[in-house]
Amino acid sequence: MRETPRARLGGRLLPVALMSFGLLPLLANAVRRLAEAAGAPGSGAGGGGGVSLPVVAHVIGATVFVVLGALQFSASLRSRRPAWHRVAGRLAAVGAVLAAASGVWLAFDALEDDGALLFTFRLVAAAGMGAFIVLGVVAILRRRLRRHRAWMIRAYAIGLGAATQLFTLGFGEELIGTGQVGVALLNAGGWAINLAVAEWVIRRAPRSVARPVADLAGVVR
Repeated sequence: MRETPRARLGGRLLPVALMSFGLLPLLANAVRRLAEAAGAPGSGAGGGGGVSLPVVAHVIGATVFVVLGALQFSASLRSRRPAWHRVAGRLAAVGAVLAAASGVWLAFDALEDDGALLFTFRLVAAAGMGAFIVLGVVAILRRRLRRHRAWMIRAYAIGLGAATQLFTLGFGEELIGTGQVGVALLNAGGWAINLAVAEWVIRRAPRSVARPVADLAGVVR
């Protein structure tokens, strides 16, 4: 079936939109961390000291996952360059695991300042993203394309959690304040919103076209 101009436009805009949305917190965090490392006035840094290994690992892993994961939604790339699609998907999965593992490391570092509740939410999110990636890989190895698609969409939704949290924290803190419990709940709200949208997308796919649709959104093949 020939792709309509509207479908082609949507297929191009979706990866760009996802990529742009996902990179917002990464860029903001990178600027903040660099300012802290340089000891910039008003950054809250003591006097520099460099960017730590878990921060570097998290930024690299999350950036790879956000960018290459978004490109997996490009129909033209999937159809014209299937080999690239497979390689990029594998790299995206590695980036996701790196982001999840370094996220746990950073959660331990921030435990004293951010509190036990946010620490718990971060551990659950990191474990969930890692588990979804593994389940997605297992599904594609067994040629369960629909399951593969679903697990990878859920993992990507968690990966975009920091972007949604910019809004839940930005608006929510005006309503419930900046206490540890409130901030933890607002962070959790970002992940919850993304997972709810992911489930809507997963269940929206027609079963009659499960195989081609699954191929379209899969991260690893």
